[in-house]
Amino acid sequence: MAALRSSLRLAHAAATTRRLFSSTSTARWGSPRPSLAGLPIDIHPEVQAAQAEGRAIVALESTLITHGLPPPHSNTLPVECEDILRAQGVTPATIAILNGRIKVGLESSQLDELAEKGFAAKKDGGAKLWKVGRRELGAAVVKRMDGGTTVSGTMAVAHLAGIKIFSTGGIGGVHRGAETSFDISSDLISLSDTPVTVVCAGSKSILDIGLTLEYLEAHAVPVAAYKTLDWPAFYTPTSGFKAPMQLDSARQVAETIIMTDRLSLPNSLLLGVPIPEEWHAAGHALQEAVEQAVMESVENGMAKSGKRVTPWLLQRVSELTKGSSIDSNKALIKNNVKVGGEIALEHARLLKEILPSPSSSANFQPAIPAALPADLSASPPPPPAEPTPLALPPAPLLVVGSLAIDITMHPTSVSPLRTTAPGKVSLSLGGVAGNVAGAAHSLLGGEEVMLVAPVGDDLLGSVARSGVKDRGMRGDGLVKLRESERTATCGILLDQTGELVGGVADMAIAAELEGEQVVELIKENRPKLVCFDGNLSEATMGTMLKHCSTANVPTFFEPTSNAQSLKLLRAIQSTAPRNPSPPPHPYVTYSTPNIHELSTLYTHLQSLESDSPTAKLFAMDLWFDFINVPSSLLERRLPSWVVNEGVAVMAVQLLPIFGTLFVKSGSRGVVVIQRVSGEENVAHWKAEGDRKGLVVAPSSQGPSEAVVIRHFEALELKEEEVKNVTGAGDNLAGAMLAGMVKGLRADRPEDLEKIVEMAQRAAINTLKSAEAVGDHAELRKLLPSA
Repeated sequence: MAALRSSLRLAHAAATTRRLFSSTSTARWGSPRPSLAGLPIDIHPEVQAAQAEGRAIVALESTLITHGLPPPHSNTLPVECEDILRAQGVTPATIAILNGRIKVGLESSQLDELAEKGFAAKKDGGAKLWKVGRRELGAAVVKRMDGGTTVSGTMAVAHLAGIKIFSTGGIGGVHRGAETSFDISSDLISLSDTPVTVVCAGSKSILDIGLTLEYLEAHAVPVAAYKTLDWPAFYTPTSGFKAPMQLDSARQVAETIIMTDRLSLPNSLLLGVPIPEEWHAAGHALQEAVEQAVMESVENGMAKSGKRVTPWLLQRVSELTKGSSIDSNKALIKNNVKVGGEIALEHARLLKEILPSPSSSANFQPAIPAALPADLSASPPPPPAEPTPLALPPAPLLVVGSLAIDITMHPTSVSPLRTTAPGKVSLSLGGVAGNVAGAAHSLLGGEEVMLVAPVGDDLLGSVARSGVKDRGMRGDGLVKLRESERTATCGILLDQTGELVGGVADMAIAAELEGEQVVELIKENRPKLVCFDGNLSEATMGTMLKHCSTANVPTFFEPTSNAQSLKLLRAIQSTAPRNPSPPPHPYVTYSTPNIHELSTLYTHLQSLESDSPTAKLFAMDLWFDFINVPSSLLERRLPSWVVNEGVAVMAVQLLPIFGTLFVKSGSRGVVVIQRVSGEENVAHWKAEGDRKGLVVAPSSQGPSEAVVIRHFEALELKEEEVKNVTGAGDNLAGAMLAGMVKGLRADRPEDLEKIVEMAQRAAINTLKSAEAVGDHAELRKLLPSA
């Protein structure tokens, strides 16, 4: 079994290095951020979760680890910096390049790996480890290199990832003698056209600080000192130069960042933070060593060596000061990280404060004239009473989550940035739960599907309720919230060719649905199945799962996105006892992740310490160790990508959480990985024999347990038939739910075939339709008649 584990993990790692990607170019870095879809960027689940929840994030560079500090400081300082941020309630996002993948957020093991590679590179000349600035990013990815990102490289990646604040030691600048060598750091160019705030200890004291400030002024870079007007010089709090501006608090810095963005200015804000006071005295002696090192670099020619000069100078200063410069260096870096965290917290608070509030026009009432004609001043007769609605039968399927109004703007000529243009604006129902419920209803008809979703008491709420009624669906599961809550809305702007330009998603209302409200509806309807999406709050998920487990109601989770998928794990943790142990059955019966969401869940669980309460709660490795199947069988029976991309190993190790995983893989089909219990059920699968696309892995614990991996090829679809790519996955899930509610069982071979065929056909119907929910009435014949 250990051999299988090793084989699959190695294959997974190898496949990661072979993933294809496409690049997205922009006219300049100050342009709106491009989509990350298809780019070789891995955003750590912790960072994704912070972004999804609007929490503070600070980017950190990695040349400090690979090319800056010597060991053991290159190992310990990055961890200390991340710990400082986490203690503040801020998420750290250390940026680096590993095996050609751009990493935004690193595991502790990856921090150690970078430090070890940096130490090895110093011995062998560093050919295998790059110092990656903005100009080297593309080549580092193509050549599958490892590298530490400089200030300019880190800014570029942070901007792509949507991170606004970056803490570092000191910036590069204009080198001494640049009037003849033209040695000017690309950091300065990035500061002029990349809107990421840089918190630093000023310019490195080995530079020509006066010319550096002149260059920044010429390129309109906002430069400010923090709580002083003296521009700091790395080891010393003053450089002899004044800063153009002084900002006096973290909130003032955050307000400046937001105002700069609102004014559509493309540049950074450079904030100089003086080294802490207890290190001022040491700074003067260090500056003398800096001057000597600079003079030596001119004499030995190192001053003309380009980007090698900075590490050489820092190393030489360390030698001249017998290592005391390292202590000052570490102190100023940790102080900058702390200040960056304070700014990020204020920035996150401000963004939440300035979110647009609901329009007050709904509450507007015209003034009543002082006098009215006698025949009009009397109270009007009361309106006729509305008929009492007939009680609806219990719904066998509840779908809980987000119902949204999608507004799509498609200009007919040029993209209407900064102006308006003629075109088409369309309004449609959306939201994951809304689409899933709509697809299930299209198959089931009648009153069998209850959509449980919050809607605001606003204009769009009325549109949403009317849209549900127009679909022929019951509306008794729509929960009207208070007037201050906005109905979920997604506004999408396309260009004239139909490509996405940008959009705004206002989905916060989904998190306002309370778990007790959902549980009450479950009790009233006693459904056969409850589906929920990742837009719900963790508290609501936890309350609902706890009740469904007690009431023995199967559950179905649609993850929605990488970041939202992790809410489920936190929801399970929040409801677990203090000394948890894994339950006898999975926490969630079914789930439909795509490969990226599957990888996010797996990566998060793998990051847990094996003896931690959370790892014990999720029974890490419990099932994998009992599977007895050679890797050669997996490779022979399944498509190579299922093994090489780690789908098999990731999914199997998630089986303590999920009973059945339907992994959506687009044009490559659907992979089903599930736990099968009961001797009769296991026997059904064993009877399928040696089939392509099927692996039955019996458990060594006995004949009543097995793991089944089944791959279904995608159905044929011509490219010219595709009209819409929105909602295909939601419709696939909705069709699965319809089949299960009608009695089809995923743990039976013949039933699973029917479930997946119906689901794939529903997805294709949607791809061929202009709507987010296709017309699936013709698929009803595939449902059991009972």
